[in-house]
Amino acid sequence: MERHPTDFVELLFGLAFLAAGGAFIVRQTTDRSFDGAWIAAIALVTIGSAFLVVTVLRRPRPELGNERPIEIPVDEPVEEVRP
Repeated sequence: MERHPTDFVELLFGLAFLAAGGAFIVRQTTDRSFDGAWIAAIALVTIGSAFLVVTVLRRPRPELGNERPIEIPVDEPVEEVRP
């Protein structure tokens, strides 16, 4: 199976419909309602966390094995300084 890119617009609409459906079921079964500000805050924190995870996981990583030793050019011998 070939991997395809994530479509964030479809993901956000899917999450919005999931939240609306969950709120409807909770309202009908328990007669309690949700404050829209809490739902928006939780959604924004979740989206921000997801973007943070994606950013951290996709950062370029150094390749192992291609490391060269650091060469420091020394023109003159270094003398030790004693107090």
